[in-house]
Amino acid sequence: MAFTYSGDPTTSTRNAVRFLLNDTDSGDVLFTDAELDYLIAEWVNVYEICRAACETLVSRFSRLADSTSKSVGDISVSESYTAKSKQYQDLANSFLQRRMRKTPPTMWANADSLKSTNDRTVADYNTDFFTGQHDNPNGFLDKRIIE
Repeated sequence: MAFTYSGDPTTSTRNAVRFLLNDTDSGDVLFTDAELDYLIAEWVNVYEICRAACETLVSRFSRLADSTSKSVGDISVSESYTAKSKQYQDLANSFLQRRMRKTPPTMWANADSLKSTNDRTVADYNTDFFTGQHDNPNGFLDKRIIE
């Protein structure tokens, strides 16, 4: 199980993801390098990668027992996986909000669809609306006209 973290999130995407997830302790590893490389290959944006990683952690901790406790002598340690699952779900939502703040959605249109019917590319027949496109008296939602 390979784990690498240089301590500088600006050196690689993997380091940035580890930093944002607080997966920086080699004694308590959340993801291996191979798992993070898979997520990095799947997603482009660092915040989307972190969100996907958090959703993976939510499913990982959701399947575990609700709580475990161990005691040795006078010392007792308990851990609630439901709380961890909720924590990572909240973190996933915060990564979505961060991504939206950093790179909001942009409006775009097919430039060919803004042209008139006479000027558009003929090969792409679905670029704009035309008169009579809904004139089908025998359509699915219209009443049947007996001819």
